[in-house]
Amino acid sequence: FSFLVNLTTATSPTSPPPSAPATASLSKRCREPAFAVTGNATSSRGGGGLREKARAVARLAGSGSRHTHADAQYSGGPVPGVAFDPFDIEADPPPLALTHEQIKLCKDALAHFERRSKQLDALSDEFQRLQGMRTMHPEMMKMSTVARDAANREKNRYIDVLPFDDTRVRLKSSATSQISGNDYINASFVKATEDNSVARFISTQGPLVRTFEDFWEMVCENQCPVIVMLTQFDSVKCDEYLPLQNGQGTYGKYNVKIRKDTRDKHQFCLRAVEVQCNESGKVHSVLHIEYPDWPDHGVPTSTDAVRQIQKRLHHIPREHPIVAHCSAGIGRTGAYITIHSSIERILLGDTSSYDLVETVKKSRSQRTGMVQTEQQYMFCYRAIADELKDLLSSSGH
Repeated sequence: FSFLVNLTTATSPTSPPPSAPATASLSKRCREPAFAVTGNATSSRGGGGLREKARAVARLAGSGSRHTHADAQYSGGPVPGVAFDPFDIEADPPPLALTHEQIKLCKDALAHFERRSKQLDALSDEFQRLQGMRTMHPEMMKMSTVARDAANREKNRYIDVLPFDDTRVRLKSSATSQISGNDYINASFVKATEDNSVARFISTQGPLVRTFEDFWEMVCENQCPVIVMLTQFDSVKCDEYLPLQNGQGTYGKYNVKIRKDTRDKHQFCLRAVEVQCNESGKVHSVLHIEYPDWPDHGVPTSTDAVRQIQKRLHHIPREHPIVAHCSAGIGRTGAYITIHSSIERILLGDTSSYDLVETVKKSRSQRTGMVQTEQQYMFCYRAIADELKDLLSSSGH
C-alpha cells in the first residue's frame, strides 16, 4: 500500500511505529490471579462442547490412540499414551506421532524449505513479485464498500486496511448492540483449503474501545475456541479488550471473566476466558494466547514461540475458526496463518504448500495485505523449516 493511516494516531502499519506508552510487563499480567476459580471453567452452554471434544481426544490419546481429533482428517497425533488437553493452560503440547508417510513428507518438505530459506536474494525477488500482484487501491475500494460506509469508518483502526465485502465477518445479532447497530466488524474469514482439513481463521484488527462489544459478539457467534494475539495491549496498536486489572468486566452485553492465566516459558501468556451474554445467558469458553514479543513490522529473533502456539493449536477441534490478530490484522497475523496452515498442509501431503507465493496470494484474496514485509515473508520459511526439523527430531529422525 502507498499509505496506511491510523485513525487514532495518524500513523501507518507500514511505517516505523511511534513510541508506545509503557505496557505492563508480561510477568505482571500473567501471574496466577487472585480471582482464579478452581475446577472446570467449561460451560456446556457455550465453548464447552469443543473443550469436551478435546478432552475426549486426550483420553483416547492416553489409551494409545494415534489421533488428536474425532475425525480422520486430523494430521498427525500425539505420542501414544500421552494425553493432552489443548485448553489446559498448565500443560505443554506433546510431540506428534508421525506416520511413516508423514515422516517422508516432512523430509521432502524440509529439503525444500531449508534450501529456499538460505536463498535470500531469491526470496527477496519472490516477495517483490508478490507485491507486484497486489490489488490496486481503486479496485480495493470497490471490494470494500461496507467497510467504507460512513457508519463504519470509526470502527476501522486503519483507513485502508479494510475487509472485502465477500469475506468479511458479519455480526448476526448486532442490531441490538448498544454501540454498533449494524453487522460490521473489521474482520475477515481466511482459509487455506476449501474443507476443514486445515484450521480456519478469522483475521482481525486489534480491537478499538468502540468495537469491544462487537469483538466479543464475533467470538461468541462463531464459537471461536481460541484467540491468538500477536501484539501488545496499548492504545496505539490494540486497546485493552480483556479485564486485565480486575479479572472480570462488562463490554456492552457481554460479561468477560479471566478464570485462570499463566505465563508460558516461551514468553507468551495463556488465559482461560469465559464470556457470558447478558441477554441469552449463554456462556462461551475461549483460550486466549498473547504473544507480545513479536515486534511490529519485524520478526522475533527465534521461531520457537510462534511454533509453540502452532503445536498447541494443532490439537484444537476444527469445527470453528480461530481468531488471530495483531494491530492491523495483516502483517504478523498473515505470517502466523501462513506458517500454521503450511505445516498442517504438509502433514496432509499437500505439496502445493511448498509454494508460499500462492499461499500468501490466497490469503490476500481474502484479506488485503497479508504478510506485510519481506522480513515476515522470510520468517515464514524459517519457521516452517524449524518446525519440520522439530517434528522429525521428535520422531527419531
